[in-house]
Amino acid sequence: MSKYLWDLTLQDFKEHSVWQLAYWKDDSLEETVVCPASKSDALNLNSELLVKAKFKDALGVEFVGYVKYGATGIEASQPCMFIGNTHITFWFGISTPNISNLVKLNFPIIVTSEATYGLKEQTETIKGYGYISSSSNNVVMYS
Repeated sequence: MSKYLWDLTLQDFKEHSVWQLAYWKDDSLEETVVCPASKSDALNLNSELLVKAKFKDALGVEFVGYVKYGATGIEASQPCMFIGNTHITFWFGISTPNISNLVKLNFPIIVTSEATYGLKEQTETIKGYGYISSSSNNVVMYS
């Protein structure tokens, strides 16, 4: 069962807590194709994984989503959480996010990946919606 990254749902992570970017095994696939990972895939050093994670905002409200395992900083871990059926992403690359179009959240948000398949927990702090500011020597900025 494979699907595009943007088609992942909360239900998918209830059924499979670890997904993999499939191109690491088959370079004929697009970078956005994902499929459930087996334990051996998850423990392979060449794999690129998306691991179910708990998101806890500044008020203690919890959400579920995922992070790219083994990466640090929102620009690399690219956390994504679900609010209902909506994907909330925090990384905008070189685009400055329009705050009026974003879901109002209570930052900071602490993200902790699930310890599964022998993978250790990974924790990340999301300070806000992130982007690279070209006017600040390509420093990560937060809105």
